[in-house]
Amino acid sequence: MKPGQVIRDRYLDIAGEAPAMVVIPTGEFVMGSPADETGRADNEEPQRRVRIDVGFALGRSEVTVGEFGEFVRAAKYVTEAEKLGASAAYDESSGRIADRRGVTWRDDYRGERATPALPVVHVSWNDAKAYLTWLSQHTGKHYRLPSEAEFEYALRAGSVARFPWGDGNPTKIYDNVTGDGERSPSPHLKRSWAKAFPHYDDHYWGPAPTGVFAPNKFGLRDMDGNVSEWVADCWHDNYTRAPADSRAWVNPGCASHVVRGGSWGSAPDQVRAAFRIAAPSDTRSARVGMRVARDL
Repeated sequence: MKPGQVIRDRYLDIAGEAPAMVVIPTGEFVMGSPADETGRADNEEPQRRVRIDVGFALGRSEVTVGEFGEFVRAAKYVTEAEKLGASAAYDESSGRIADRRGVTWRDDYRGERATPALPVVHVSWNDAKAYLTWLSQHTGKHYRLPSEAEFEYALRAGSVARFPWGDGNPTKIYDNVTGDGERSPSPHLKRSWAKAFPHYDDHYWGPAPTGVFAPNKFGLRDMDGNVSEWVADCWHDNYTRAPADSRAWVNPGCASHVVRGGSWGSAPDQVRAAFRIAAPSDTRSARVGMRVARDL
């Protein structure tokens, strides 16, 4: 398999196929942020050189509502939002994201019924793991969440700058991130972002259908926008003693995992390539989805 090649595994025992993936080139990069980067946090240090020497493929786009729904129906899986009865959805009247009863993976960022092409949200880290285990069982391949190192490497796609496109504000439409030209959909409220990129409008207030925006240099879409994504790693307060290779940094039984990548509602500092945040493993949110990875 060659870097940039798009692959898609058919199921061995049932009809259908796994999400499309892109073969990622091996290499190395500097992970984290330098001390003089605007907006940086202490959890992004110390910077270190990471080797990506084990071949892997990464989902070309985020997992969609339609793809996740195939799993739920076939496996009769009950998500944590369904078990716990709520997820965090956007409320335009207040401009906030807050828990709402009855919201599940079937719904969009507002808690209304989602279309199949939207990225699935309201899924926990535990739900993501269950989906990937199911994919592995039906394809005979090892599906998993990307490691945090793999995710930042693929998001940067060769960039060493503050953002994947460079150090300054985007000069053209790059991805679904917050812009000061955007307004919420209500004709009466027309909310704007408190913190947003200046002179930017990608024409989406919430998540866009996957694949709307141009791919990055590795052929991946929505790596630093649309929805933030779960990765495999447990949360650590910094990179001291982190692996020097692409393995996930996992402690058995950890209660919180890492979320990477900006979302439709992220402030500019949260769209930086090095930005990372912790979330309890049962978190369900309108801003967090997932992307598949598998070994080659």
